[in-house]
Amino acid sequence: MEYLLHSAWLALALMAYLYIMRRSVSSALSHPERFPSSVWRWPEAIYTISVVMFFLLMAASSFGKTPARVSLGALKSSLILYCAIILFVVGFLVYRNVDLMEAFGLQGGKWARGLPAIFIGLSLVLPPIYGAQWLGYSLAGPDAEPQPIVTFLMHAQGWQSYLAVIGIAVFAAPLTEELIFRGCLYGIARQLGGRYVAMGVSALVFALIHGHVPSIPGLVILAVALALLYEQTGSLWAPISMHAAFNAISIFGTIMWPDAMK
Repeated sequence: MEYLLHSAWLALALMAYLYIMRRSVSSALSHPERFPSSVWRWPEAIYTISVVMFFLLMAASSFGKTPARVSLGALKSSLILYCAIILFVVGFLVYRNVDLMEAFGLQGGKWARGLPAIFIGLSLVLPPIYGAQWLGYSLAGPDAEPQPIVTFLMHAQGWQSYLAVIGIAVFAAPLTEELIFRGCLYGIARQLGGRYVAMGVSALVFALIHGHVPSIPGLVILAVALALLYEQTGSLWAPISMHAAFNAISIFGTIMWPDAMK
């Protein structure tokens, strides 16, 4: 009897979750007028594809191989690289006379109005992401290793190591990756093929550039959620903030429960 009662409560909770998820997705897609109306031209498209290909080529070398160990020096170099990419992309867009505030909906009012959507979206997307990650690791087998930065964090010693991981995962990576994959790639693909094509393309590419096969299912779900949040709020600050919050939660979980990642 107790088992049946627990099963009934679990079924009700699942039904409520699916209902809220369905309503949230529908709400995100029901206000296309909120999305930035900037018109992307072929120079921006070619430049974005070139940057995306750079990320894919870097990731391609790690597929099918044991993840390489990272060092504190490598993390500092990655931080510099992320900053350089941001400067190059922003510099090119400014050179092309792209209004960054309008193109990415960076006005402060939009970000403030999107705060509830960020918290709701993050709470809804965490269960399927972690479920997909568990499935990915299960399919990859017992020898599957975490992403290199996670392994580094599990064995980190000293404040410099933690600060380097936080600098990349909470600040540099969300800014850089959202600018490129949601701001530019998603915006261009949306203009050419519509929202669903843009979500599929940007989500797949976003997952692949991390170069870690077991994480691909979870990263695809995260990328779709970030695109939906961008649609909901019309501000790139929203997916940047949610991406940073997700990475911060992952860092906290790795530090507090490292055995869960083994």
